[in-house]
Amino acid sequence: MNTFEEAVARELKTVVRTGCCLLAAVSGGADSTAMLAALSALRRNLGFDLFCLHVDHGIRSREECRGDARWVKKLCVSLEIPFRFVSIPPGRVAEAARQRGIGLEGAARLYRHAAWNREARRIRADRILTAHTRNDLRETILMRFLRGAGPAGLAGIPRSRGRLFRPLLNQERSAVLRYLEDRNLSYRTDSTNADNRFLRNRIRNRLIPILDELFPFWQRSLLTLGETQGFAAAFITAAARGGLPWEPAGVRALSLSREDFFTAPEIIREETLFLAADRLKTEERDAGTAGFNPDRVRRTGVPRREVIRLFARGGISALDAGPLRIEDRGNRITALSPEGGYEAGFSRLIKEPGRYKLKGFIIETASSGEGGKGFFALLPLVIRRNFHDDVIIVKGRKRSVKKALDRMPRSEYTDIINIGDVEGTAAVIGLDRDGPVILLCREKEIGEQGQPVFFFSLAGGTDV
Repeated sequence: MNTFEEAVARELKTVVRTGCCLLAAVSGGADSTAMLAALSALRRNLGFDLFCLHVDHGIRSREECRGDARWVKKLCVSLEIPFRFVSIPPGRVAEAARQRGIGLEGAARLYRHAAWNREARRIRADRILTAHTRNDLRETILMRFLRGAGPAGLAGIPRSRGRLFRPLLNQERSAVLRYLEDRNLSYRTDSTNADNRFLRNRIRNRLIPILDELFPFWQRSLLTLGETQGFAAAFITAAARGGLPWEPAGVRALSLSREDFFTAPEIIREETLFLAADRLKTEERDAGTAGFNPDRVRRTGVPRREVIRLFARGGISALDAGPLRIEDRGNRITALSPEGGYEAGFSRLIKEPGRYKLKGFIIETASSGEGGKGFFALLPLVIRRNFHDDVIIVKGRKRSVKKALDRMPRSEYTDIINIGDVEGTAAVIGLDRDGPVILLCREKEIGEQGQPVFFFSLAGGTDV
């Protein structure tokens, strides 16, 4: 047994018991090839059964995908490992990415995890093994840092989560390549690894070489940061769960005391809202409404922290944060799973004056309210879908947005959108093929004395 296999064996001994069943997710790349070879060498001594699954996402050329599958199958035959191949129809991942407003990689991950879990259930696998290395861990921390992640995101990739286990997470890719060379094993190279349209590839191919050249200590420091943030995330999560417990409040809904929520530290409030999103997602999955079928999964990803933070600071009373709808209902804070799903990335936060191209329209701060169509509001603005219990102040009176819209003539709007600030709803607009139409808007006289009130003009989304 060489040093690489010894390292993998140490990791496996923390989760493997005699007679258990392991499913290895193998793409054919260097990391997963090395993992499968090491697992094959260890299975007799450690006493586990081993199976292999290869997933074709249908996003590369048919020739390349089939070549990968044939190569992994040949490797499995040579190692005497049962092999299974899952092919996702071409175009399905791209369509899922478009419908959910997520990247191609994120959509592919949905289908990949679905395939892993289906196969794990079929063979009754105790663990699903993936070949993430320490290089992947650093890339992930950098990605999340650039996206403004909180402590949990900056902690990087956990070694274990549910049935998933990553036995190579403490290994450098250089060790993987040495092991393959020692075993005289070849591997496949994914052509998309050179496509710098993907953020991870830009980090790997462009940013990391610069960091290596200018800051040779960065790799060690980044892993230290990730470990520290992991401790911080665990502490914050425990404090949120213990101090602000969510209670069931109906179907796909949770609630807690408003007073308790707003007297807690702000970071605890934020974490509490993320925990609500996680719990609602888990409850729906366990109820079988989403299962592991990506074609039926309605929510993906997590709410954006900047939007969650606005609500946590008391800046707005209702918010559609993608997979989570949050409402301040007087004495209770309510978290709901949006009916009928949502379009990821729909909620937008605008904090500064400027020109913003949004879903089907453009919104821009103007010097005055003369000419054009628009409304007055404070900053920041939150743009989201309309809720059935939204209200707006018109002519000094609070009016139900839903009732006001019901009294209007029926029109072919593709969407109804609410634009709100700290004072509540500023405007309700409808989108049709000709662009945005203001259905309701608030008077100019708003806000405390001295607060700047801006005029926001609207235009069709095709305008330059």
